[in-house]
Amino acid sequence: MARRLSGGVALAAFCGILGVPAPALADTASEIKALKDQIKRLEARMTEQAKTNAQVKNAINSAKTQPGLVAPPPVFVSFKNGLFVETEDKAFNFKIGGRMQIDGGFSSSADTTSRSNVGFRRAQLWIEGKAYKDWFYRFQYDFTNSGTQGIRDAYLAYRTKLLPESITSQPVTFQVGNFFEPFSMETTSSTSNITFLERAMPTVLAPSRHIGAAVGVGDKLWSVKTGIFSTSPQDTATAPPAGESQYWDVAARGTYAPIQQEDKLLHLGSSFRYHRPNNTTAGTNGAFLRPGAGTEREEADILGASGTWSRVPVAQDLSCAPPSNATTNATTFNTSVTGLAGLYYPFARRSSCLKYAYSYGFEAAATYGPLSLQAEYIATRYERDPLNAFLYSNGGGSSLQFSGYYVQGSYFLTGESKAEVYNGYDKNWSSPGTFGAIKIKNPVNKGGWGAWEIAARFSELNLNNGGLVDGNFVYAATVAGSAAQKALANTATLGGRQENLTIGLNWYPVNGFRLQANWTRVMTLVAASDRPFLNGDHPSIFLARANVFW
Repeated sequence: MARRLSGGVALAAFCGILGVPAPALADTASEIKALKDQIKRLEARMTEQAKTNAQVKNAINSAKTQPGLVAPPPVFVSFKNGLFVETEDKAFNFKIGGRMQIDGGFSSSADTTSRSNVGFRRAQLWIEGKAYKDWFYRFQYDFTNSGTQGIRDAYLAYRTKLLPESITSQPVTFQVGNFFEPFSMETTSSTSNITFLERAMPTVLAPSRHIGAAVGVGDKLWSVKTGIFSTSPQDTATAPPAGESQYWDVAARGTYAPIQQEDKLLHLGSSFRYHRPNNTTAGTNGAFLRPGAGTEREEADILGASGTWSRVPVAQDLSCAPPSNATTNATTFNTSVTGLAGLYYPFARRSSCLKYAYSYGFEAAATYGPLSLQAEYIATRYERDPLNAFLYSNGGGSSLQFSGYYVQGSYFLTGESKAEVYNGYDKNWSSPGTFGAIKIKNPVNKGGWGAWEIAARFSELNLNNGGLVDGNFVYAATVAGSAAQKALANTATLGGRQENLTIGLNWYPVNGFRLQANWTRVMTLVAASDRPFLNGDHPSIFLARANVFW
């Protein structure tokens, strides 16, 4: 204290000799005091920080020395395109992602659609990750549905190196849960990355997500995936009829990309599915037994549910199950029994007329710089018992085949290339041979214009199958025909034939955002037998979407 006073006296005397005013001297002293106080506070914080560091270090050292205890590993956390957390050794990670698609549009014809409407097409959240290096998981839920019908991906996978390097450098994948059956490039592609608002019409003939088990193998240029599957959360009913077994599928898809460069790509692929119905009906498995009437939508999107224009009628459920009313199919072939028969049987059982069915498809995609082309052909053949089909008065005979195709092209005005984001098995083992998110050259947040893409697609779906009479006779007989005329009409299955032309514009301002606009013109429409008023119609539809994904 004496030293501080003497220092102050000396400073005052020195300043007095120099003629420094007293007020200025007081200001300087207060500033010095403020600086000293600030230094003391910083020293206190550093002391506390040193104590905390020491405590953490001691805890880690203690954990290392105690048997059975392992120090928590450092983790990497990122908020780029969703929340991502990963351990330093990359053995564990998880990501929280999501997708929101908001649609709006209008139609020139409102016979089976809304004149205009807006709504959520998808509102999804998911979590995916890895554990112990080799185990993978993913759970995805769509809030535009409710209960189990909102479940999308929900699977567990195990990946391990089984094959020699001469065959593949990648692990073999074993996958179980609910996921896309390996069939079709368009079907297995994420809706965040497909070119148009909706998948092409022929994909109503392809299987969607189902519960099952699959095995996949491949490398950068090729992939093969196969599995066995059964019911889907999107089925009308996930349980088979009483006393029956659930349907099952065996599906396989192979892809090969002989050319894969940063701005050039050639992709080829094919798919096959065998379906065993086991007495299920369109009341439980409508997507397969009434093609066009499943959960997948055509270009009408938010203006109308699936089967807006083309779908197999209720009365022609391909399993030959009777319709329970004018709009839905029966969920079972069983009928109640009366009298003494009830002592021996709970119900009277009749069999489906469908023995089995199979689907096949071929796909190709090519990219050269900003130009991309893609095409697919898909067909499904139903093999039935002709006697049962006749006795149950169900049209179409013993063998029915429905098919469709699409051809599409797109061009990036800003120079991006889809070849750069092609996913082989090495990048996407769950859905190999598909395209990922576009890499924007000049995003808006960096002063650019984002990525701009123009596109066109021609698609066709044919759900009509033969018969002894033409479509006009079927329309007339269905509405006001005699019993004999209706019998002739029933030799055919008319679900409709449709050809669409779609023009699209996409803007990708920044990663994770896309604004889309589609205009669709129905070029040809041969109506389903129960909708003769649509025959020859040419509706036009305009749809727009705000697409956000992370």
